[in-house]
Amino acid sequence: MNFIGEFFISLRDHKLFFISATVIEWRDQALKWFRLHIIRNPARMLVISFMALIGAGTAGLMLPQSSAGEPIRFIDALFTSTSASCVTGLAVFDVGSQLTRFGQIVLLLLIQLGGLGIVTFSTFFILIVGGSISFRGHNILQETFSQQPMADFGALVKSIILVTLGIELVGATLLYFSFRPLYPPDEAVYYSIFHSISAFCNAGFSLYPDSFIRFQADWYFNLIICALIICGGLGFVVYYDLGDFIFRRSRRPLAALSFHTRLTVMVTGLLVIGGAAGFFLFESPNALKPLDWPAQILVSLFQSVTPRTAGFNTIPFDQLTNGTLFFVIWLMFVGGCSGSCAGGIKTSTFAVLIGLGWARFRDQQEVNLLKRRIPESVVSKAVSVTLFAMSVIVCFAFVLLASEIGGVSHQLSRWSFIDILFETTSAFGTVGLSTGVTTTLSDLGRLAITLVMFLGRVGPLTVAIAVTKSVSRRYKYASETFLVG
Repeated sequence: MNFIGEFFISLRDHKLFFISATVIEWRDQALKWFRLHIIRNPARMLVISFMALIGAGTAGLMLPQSSAGEPIRFIDALFTSTSASCVTGLAVFDVGSQLTRFGQIVLLLLIQLGGLGIVTFSTFFILIVGGSISFRGHNILQETFSQQPMADFGALVKSIILVTLGIELVGATLLYFSFRPLYPPDEAVYYSIFHSISAFCNAGFSLYPDSFIRFQADWYFNLIICALIICGGLGFVVYYDLGDFIFRRSRRPLAALSFHTRLTVMVTGLLVIGGAAGFFLFESPNALKPLDWPAQILVSLFQSVTPRTAGFNTIPFDQLTNGTLFFVIWLMFVGGCSGSCAGGIKTSTFAVLIGLGWARFRDQQEVNLLKRRIPESVVSKAVSVTLFAMSVIVCFAFVLLASEIGGVSHQLSRWSFIDILFETTSAFGTVGLSTGVTTTLSDLGRLAITLVMFLGRVGPLTVAIAVTKSVSRRYKYASETFLVG
């Protein structure tokens, strides 16, 4: 009997040893696969980091402590978490009244982490894995984060966080003087911090159900919010270059702004001025008509800045003309600047497309901007990002047309197309403006917009990285000519 007992004990130990060895082997294979296919692939790291943030935010918003009433449904929590993590600002409910202070803080953390995500999430993982990043991945991230040679990614992350928190702190301090007459000191501090972070991260979430319409004629408040939005949409590369230009020019008299900074600042200025002029031109006989001249100029300026992915508004967008809505769609499609909290195809991409069109109309092969030749690789990247953006918007606009008004004739659903196109572009550009469609979306429509917001946040950068990684072929196909146009 003892022999039989020892035999079964030995068999059990061997079986446990075999299972343990198998589990360890599977773990090692999984870690090897993760290092090879995820850690060494910046695009996948970016996507997975945002997916993890959205999942954590969804769980946090579904907690009973987050809701002021009934617990938030999964689809609504997923929508809101994605909107905050992707710094969009679209909401299916009023976050100021339906979320508790705990829920609003969860939302604020998602906004802060999501706003920094495009330039810090992948860097954070790089700091963890150290030298295991491939040489090609290092070059890709170098191009994404900074024009300057950057060997210490820890210093890069530290600089980004310090600049971000510094600007948000200054913005909150200035906003406090607007909220202090309206609320007790502690409440005014909270409102100032929330809206400063939301504005700088270009999130567009407001604790007011009407966004900032109540501050429509307040020049002080509007200009601070506009400044925060523009700062958040310029990008870290511009901050670095401007700081280097200002603080080191005394030691290097010949120092000049980089080409990226000059192009970014120029295009941003033109879009702000042109957008304000266009909005004023389209809406002066309509929504702006009841306002006095100073208020008309202020509203036009604010609505020119906010479609650059911020999402705040000081005038009801469901009262605007179709021409204005289409004009705003174009502004949302362009978005902010590369390496920033903003979405869209980016101002630099738009500038390259303008240069490409001008060159082709003049039958020139080289694309030139600001008396500089643009490399073919950059032109290819700009075209790829734009085609990706257009494809996503067209496909999901079709999905929404089918899910929301698919069984209704055009005669009964007239003008709905511009609302759907506006909503889809706002989601992809991570803007957050809406004509009122968001709260009426079906569950399928909310899921579609959730996916659009995610693609709009990580898609353009992922496409840009993928194009950068592409390897040119060593052979060429035979050429053919055919009729075009």
